[in-house]
Amino acid sequence: MRIVITSNYSIGNETGSSKVAELLSKYLSKRNKVLFICLGKRYTTYNLGLNLSVIEVPNMDLKTVQIPLIDPITSYKVFKLLDLFKPDIIHAQNSMFVSKLAHIWARINNTPFIITFHHIPTEALYHLVPELSKNILASLVQKIYKNTSLKNVLNNTDGVIAVNKISYDSISSIDKNVRVKVINNGIEIENLKKIKVRIPNVKNKNFVFLGSYNDRKNQLLLIKAFKYLPQSYQLNLYGNKNTGGEYLKQMEEFVKIKKITNVTIHDFSKSIDQVFDRNDFLISASKKEAQSLVVIQAMASGKPIIGVENETISELVDESNGLILKRKISPKMFAKNIKIFVENCDYLKLSKKIRKDSRKFDIKIVILKIEKFYKSICNSYSKNSRGNIGNYYNKILEEIGIIKK
Repeated sequence: MRIVITSNYSIGNETGSSKVAELLSKYLSKRNKVLFICLGKRYTTYNLGLNLSVIEVPNMDLKTVQIPLIDPITSYKVFKLLDLFKPDIIHAQNSMFVSKLAHIWARINNTPFIITFHHIPTEALYHLVPELSKNILASLVQKIYKNTSLKNVLNNTDGVIAVNKISYDSISSIDKNVRVKVINNGIEIENLKKIKVRIPNVKNKNFVFLGSYNDRKNQLLLIKAFKYLPQSYQLNLYGNKNTGGEYLKQMEEFVKIKKITNVTIHDFSKSIDQVFDRNDFLISASKKEAQSLVVIQAMASGKPIIGVENETISELVDESNGLILKRKISPKMFAKNIKIFVENCDYLKLSKKIRKDSRKFDIKIVILKIEKFYKSICNSYSKNSRGNIGNYYNKILEEIGIIKK
């Protein structure tokens, strides 16, 4: 097959949807021709392998968000390459920016188009700013977005991959006719499976969380909880310090003012397997997570999980593989529950169970399910004559004077 994957991030970005898009492109290209459209410093094209080509669309960094600079010339270049590539299907990661550009091309060229949402679609605004969930005006904005833009996207989409039942229900509540398939995210688990399981040291017990430094990830609650824990309980946080902004400063200031010595704030690390190898538990207080890759990586590493309720923790964690706590919990109670759990748990039993639970997230298994879904969409798609998007955009660019008639 000839497949297009889109991402609204640059290659190497720490964001989960970025990692998913890169993994899909990498593994799909083993048996298919793949065109990966993502962000970069400037417009450029290149090959990453025999079957994997890349288009980078220029972007502007706006604090913690990458905004693509999609002008008529860039659009024209992307559309021309899509013309040449002639995809059988386009798979977008979320529905905005670069994905929207690919969606327009797909509709005009009568090409199957599917989406994976890496947030709960009916709660998109709250995913960005969780505190707005109780704001009346924000609720109204979310409702308008759901009934207009989001509904229009789904009405013009041929299929949706939902990462879990929560996402499935959200999509179905907007459009009951769109074809939805539940396929969980996939990760590379081979190196993580090789991590040796060791009972935590009596003197030092290490806890880790990896994620962007922002309010949704809620690392500050973890720091506040560890203020009440003994020095032998060490918390290691990993995230991109370049994009941490005010939230990172707030965390660092709290650590300094409260003289907390059992918390270390690290920069983003690409050596995920080494990070998990040095730690005993994954701990999370994230407010919203459609399906967190970090949690899945911890599972494959055999690391029991301690987490506050969210979409991922509630789906994947129970007493057989970790500890799940109520969403509204004070730092002091959080710390108390951590200590009770760690002192009384059967670590090896938990570790064995959680590693077993991770098997379905193996990218090699997930990719087969996705390919099967692609083929079913293509086989049932109405094969009408395709338009010529190149000529269509030539006329537009001629009219606005970018190219000569």
